[in-house]
Amino acid sequence: MNSSASQTYLKTRVNIFATQLFTENRILELLDMPLEELSGTFGLTGIIESPLSPQQLNHALEQSLLHSLMSDLSVLLRPLDGTSRVLLIYWSRKFALFNLKTLIRCKLNELSLEEVSSYLHHLPDIIRLPHEKLLQAENILEMLHLLEHGPYQSIARQARQVYEEKNEPFSLDAAIDRSYFQGMVKYSNSNSQIDREGLKELIGMLTDRQNLLWLLRYRFMYQLSSSETYYLLVPFGKYLDRNRLMELVNLDSFQSVLEKLPPKLSRIVSGTTNAMQARQRLDFYLSREMRRLIRFSPSPATRALAYLVARDTDLKRLNALLQGKLLGLDSELVHEALMPPAFQEAA
Repeated sequence: MNSSASQTYLKTRVNIFATQLFTENRILELLDMPLEELSGTFGLTGIIESPLSPQQLNHALEQSLLHSLMSDLSVLLRPLDGTSRVLLIYWSRKFALFNLKTLIRCKLNELSLEEVSSYLHHLPDIIRLPHEKLLQAENILEMLHLLEHGPYQSIARQARQVYEEKNEPFSLDAAIDRSYFQGMVKYSNSNSQIDREGLKELIGMLTDRQNLLWLLRYRFMYQLSSSETYYLLVPFGKYLDRNRLMELVNLDSFQSVLEKLPPKLSRIVSGTTNAMQARQRLDFYLSREMRRLIRFSPSPATRALAYLVARDTDLKRLNALLQGKLLGLDSELVHEALMPPAFQEAA
């Protein structure tokens, strides 16, 4: 994206889209809305009132919100070319990888496409997987091999190699996730000078979040060894580099990891006692950081990706709020999930 007209167009579209991002006050307003008003505000009344099973309703809501995000992505891609365009498309492939994991579980359990279709995201052609073709594969290795001749080739190749060695679903899932983030890092480094610095910061923050959550989950929930955990991480974060991650995986408790984090991250997750609480804090922090990048980054591509990340988080919050109201959950519980207790950010 070299022309000033394209840059101006992209910045303008991002600024317009950013007005729909949830401020903290807006989240509080949504929390107080009855279900009918909330669903009407976001054009979801038809879905809410449909005679669907809870599972079907959940999928329909997820699909509607994802369609909104994909529509925004389509608009933001229009002025982009080169590596900036490739990066935004690559980011969106995480939704296709969700489908891939579902198809893998389907294959392992010998289910048909019809039996799992309600679990799959309906995605734009630009990132869609050939679901039927993949399910016709003889086994998981052949399924992954089929993806080695297209845009998912790097992820599929690494995942296949891990599955050949380990032959178990957990390692395969982890390999897919790790390869995806490695690709994000690679594409951020290959962008133009004006975009590179901002994208590296943004993707570094995303990688830090994911690494910390993986580390806490793998070490203290799944009881993996230090070396096994480190192998599954991506040592290219903004604050959590290779040496820091090696130090953290060798600690023997959840709290000791939090205490040894860099000050910025330590203050964000201070006081949490499990990975779910840490994730809520990190997501809240990331939303603020994405809004900062949208406002102040000189890189149009960084602003666009920051918007997509923030919007994705907002739509997940909205879905959680809708589900909470549908299930009649305690309002305080929903409030705590969407608005974690205030924390003092590092300067």
